[in-house]
Amino acid sequence: MTTFNISRIHTSAGIFRLSGTLTLLENNAMLNYHAAEFMSTDGWCQLDLTRSQTQQILERIKPAIIEHLAVTPCAE
Repeated sequence: MTTFNISRIHTSAGIFRLSGTLTLLENNAMLNYHAAEFMSTDGWCQLDLTRSQTQQILERIKPAIIEHLAVTPCAE
């Protein structure tokens, strides 16, 4: 398990600030988020991780997050 903090990532769904853990199991990457924020016109907006809409967005941008973590040293 690797802890990550992404201060800013540009994705097809917008700009996010994310923290959590990455677990690699065989050929599957599992992301567990501690916090997720979206850059709105008024600044950072905290996302409710319990909402299905938030989970759908995070699942949609998962490939971009995994790619970012693969090339960026983020382990703590």
